[in-house]
Amino acid sequence: MTTVVITGANRGLGLALAKRYRALGATVIGGCRKPDAAVDLAAAGAEVHPLDTGSGASIAAFGAAVGDRPVDVLFNNAGIDATAVGADDGARGALDLTEAQFRSVIDVNLLGPLLMVQALADNLRAARGKVINVSSQVGSFEVAPRIGRDASYASSKAALNMLSLKQSQVLQPDGVSVIALHPGWVRSDMGGPRATLEPADAASSIASVVDGLTIDQTGSFLQWDGSVHPW
Repeated sequence: MTTVVITGANRGLGLALAKRYRALGATVIGGCRKPDAAVDLAAAGAEVHPLDTGSGASIAAFGAAVGDRPVDVLFNNAGIDATAVGADDGARGALDLTEAQFRSVIDVNLLGPLLMVQALADNLRAARGKVINVSSQVGSFEVAPRIGRDASYASSKAALNMLSLKQSQVLQPDGVSVIALHPGWVRSDMGGPRATLEPADAASSIASVVDGLTIDQTGSFLQWDGSVHPW
């Protein structure tokens, strides 16, 4: 049976991915900060564990909960922007953010995926699995000059793209694929009500892309529909 691990699985795209993979018959192991409040995730039949991707100790504990089970797909989906750590919505530029705000975003969005892959590397090798680092179009050097007000978020996603490339080089000999993925503009707490994609639609498309992903595509930056995203 396919086993899928999803971080930030209690809402938005993460929850939609959990529901999609459960509908496909997969075992879903979901991580979130407040598992007792993850009612919809548990109702979907997912295994729920506490996980704060801004904490190395929490990631290690989550890895221990997964144990030695082979992992077919890891979605590094959990992410925050600077408003989650106290920044004013209109004060997220490169000259506005505090050191603590910027570091907090980097901890969750970049170091979290780094440590998650390290914690589950043997599980992924056992399944010749796939790592999906959920990035963003604002992490693209081609796109970011036009959109993206949050300097910490854009910087974290640009760095995540590079990390994905470096992870792919290390894991390719073991048959593990790693990609960065722009999930589209998803109608969620972060995406907002004006976003163009419903979480369920994005999750369905992403699951199809992941299912068809081959080792030859490792190191790619893709969009939710499988098309190549500019770096």
